[in-house]
Amino acid sequence: MKVTRKENQIIRERARRTSKLLSEKSIRDMNGAFNNKSLNMVEEAEELDMDHMRVEFDLCCYFYFPTHIHTRVLTFATSLIRALCSYIPFFDFLWGFTFIGPFSYMLWKHRTIILRIRQFLYKRGLIKPMGCDYEAMCATLLLEQTQAIHNYARTKERNELGNIAGFFFANFPYVDNECNFQVADLFAVDIDLVTKRFVKAKLDDINLNAKETMILLWFNTIAAQHVKLHAMANWGVNVDEALADVNPFFRQSSVVTVLYNYFGNTSFNGFFKTWVDEGLTSPGWLKPEKPFVQALNHGIKENVWQHAQIVDLTKHSEFVNFIVQVRAIFFAEFQKHKDLFPGTDGEAMFVGTILHSLDHSLMDWNLKDPMWLDVDDPRFGKMAELGRVVKVGFVSDIPGLYFHKRYKGSGHPFYEAVYRKAAKINKKFADVMDTCIVK
Repeated sequence: MKVTRKENQIIRERARRTSKLLSEKSIRDMNGAFNNKSLNMVEEAEELDMDHMRVEFDLCCYFYFPTHIHTRVLTFATSLIRALCSYIPFFDFLWGFTFIGPFSYMLWKHRTIILRIRQFLYKRGLIKPMGCDYEAMCATLLLEQTQAIHNYARTKERNELGNIAGFFFANFPYVDNECNFQVADLFAVDIDLVTKRFVKAKLDDINLNAKETMILLWFNTIAAQHVKLHAMANWGVNVDEALADVNPFFRQSSVVTVLYNYFGNTSFNGFFKTWVDEGLTSPGWLKPEKPFVQALNHGIKENVWQHAQIVDLTKHSEFVNFIVQVRAIFFAEFQKHKDLFPGTDGEAMFVGTILHSLDHSLMDWNLKDPMWLDVDDPRFGKMAELGRVVKVGFVSDIPGLYFHKRYKGSGHPFYEAVYRKAAKINKKFADVMDTCIVK
């Protein structure tokens, strides 16, 4: 036990939060294409904590949208953080409420009905889930999604243990089987980069198998990890009406992002009553403490940690290889077209468009069957319940949207330029790059 605790402390220190997203060397090595007020450029900030993204209104957790309908857009000015208040006209809100909200609702409503039917048939032994290789799934959820940034250790070359990568999550939020919000000191997962399979994992001093680990990785994705992308996206928009003449497509995308963030925050927790009544989730999710909201807020508070070492995974992750190259393309093009995006932070725009949409698509592609999440697990079954609901109802593209939302085919000089170059790297990924948050 003493050895385990000492090992945990070493790993936590290695994975601890730093004051910058990139190392000092990485910042010095950046070329001129990145001089656009990127989040990584705020070298003088005392602490790059996501508190500045967590502007609160009542119980809002990552955006600001009070009754008179406006949103706060935050951006960097060198080492200073300033808040700008941009008003969304009522008709923009009405447009989004009419042409976005209903289709989002119909998606999860339709998909959860199918989930209920499948679960009913499964309990009676009439159907079986798709086969799942849990050890391979753990590796996929770490290597082929944004959780890849938590890779903080590698075995040395020709090590007798093999080519092992360690993924560490300090201050790891989860919900136990009493539906109580908890924070573990450390969640650590080792993956073999050659076989791309699970090696071992532990939550504090508890050893986990691959099936348990997958539940935790999926819950972290839908709660503490992905929410950071939504929060950062608020800096990469501009809803000023003056843009309607200068850059109407970008303004429309900005309005969609703001409204979808608003809808998500104000509506999602209210759906739990329906899911409990339908038997999809347990009554504990309705606790006044709102355990899922606690997990979201914890994820925002915990920041995006320094991840300059992400480039070490380019040979082992299709996603990382794509993002590293496309990020450079994005900023080079952003520099050329920056006059079209006044008051917009390039880093936040990259996160809220390309990174966010790819994280969604990969979540959908990776977890092919929601039934892989074991709701009967004695430790983590409650998280599996919610994980199933999110997978079927809130990950896929929303059908029925009449407006264009992709880089591909946008007809916009910036988005098309980025797409053409990204498609040469990986067309499958490039084809699903969205220009806004709308899922």
